[in-house]
Amino acid sequence: MSSKQNKRTKFAVGHYLTAKPDDPASFAELARRFAPRLREVYFPWPGLSNARAKVYNKPDDEERIVSDLKYCREHGMKLDILANATCYGEKSFTKDQRLQIVGIIKHLDELGLYPEIVTTTSPYIAKVFKLNFPDIEIRASVNMRLRNTLALEYLAPLYESYYICRDVQRDLPTFHKMADWCKEHGKKLCMLANSGCVRNCPWQVFHETLLSHGFTFTFAEMEYQNIALVCNKIFTQKKMLSEFLRCTWIRPEDIHVFEPELETIKLSTREANFPLEIAEAYVSGSYDGNLLRLMDPYHGLGFRPNRVDNKSFPADWVTSGIAGKCAENCTHCGKCEQILEQVLKYDIDPHGRLDGFSLTNNFSFLAPKKKDISGLNPVHGEKGKRS
Repeated sequence: MSSKQNKRTKFAVGHYLTAKPDDPASFAELARRFAPRLREVYFPWPGLSNARAKVYNKPDDEERIVSDLKYCREHGMKLDILANATCYGEKSFTKDQRLQIVGIIKHLDELGLYPEIVTTTSPYIAKVFKLNFPDIEIRASVNMRLRNTLALEYLAPLYESYYICRDVQRDLPTFHKMADWCKEHGKKLCMLANSGCVRNCPWQVFHETLLSHGFTFTFAEMEYQNIALVCNKIFTQKKMLSEFLRCTWIRPEDIHVFEPELETIKLSTREANFPLEIAEAYVSGSYDGNLLRLMDPYHGLGFRPNRVDNKSFPADWVTSGIAGKCAENCTHCGKCEQILEQVLKYDIDPHGRLDGFSLTNNFSFLAPKKKDISGLNPVHGEKGKRS
């Protein structure tokens, strides 16, 4: 590895817990391998709502979090606590929420884990930090969808740094305008690099609100109602696979186009299928594999038995504007479909596994169903009229 690659990068990874502490893909293993080369770790805290449905509530969860975060701190990583839920329900804008926030930060301080950053969607939580912990950097969450300099201006009194809206970050003129504004006003711009979400997704706020309340998808009901999230619907239709190219992700090889203007480049690892692979690809700046594996959420099973070959993208993928600026108001000119033909490759191994997954894994709801449940009553299960 070159000396340049050994230097600390601008990347941030998200803390996660695996079922077993000694899992070879655990966060502890990720930290052991990459912490000296990463800038930040962002993390949820038990009892504090964030942008994911998973909640840390097992007896030893806090102990494991503390151990991991102490390792990161000892190896030079900044700590970024998450308060980035879209909805806080009845707790929003209340004394109870304020006391909870203050109590958590004081507790972290006692543990030697006083955070340098808080990422939040809430102006109330931002103000609580501003008044009680003025030395903690307040960062605007990617869930706030900040897509122009006016939005940054409105938040300037409370926020020191901002995540740019995923939907516009590949539009280079817009990206540079927002970066220039931040420089001129003493602010910092950040980016989420590996989101697998559909660009300009109209269900994003709905989905994030469900996650804020710890909602777990009931796939049986989704199947019964014949409805799915936009991404699930699109990436199980072969004719729609080119939509992946219009998403918001940045390839590891293309980060250099954006990196000089950014304070932090966030890698989504908290519920990703291949977190260590994601960290290795982006930290090294190169990836010879299936680009789908770097995304969160992972859409590889919708593409089966094909993969998206990361090394087959054209050299001018970013600078050409294809699926960058033009995807904001797509006219379906056919350019993305041409590139899809170039990057889509057949990928199945002799054991019948697709991209490292068994067909009987937790994603089996994507496979064809043997049992017809279209006429079942949703309450009692007997044949009858659909409600």
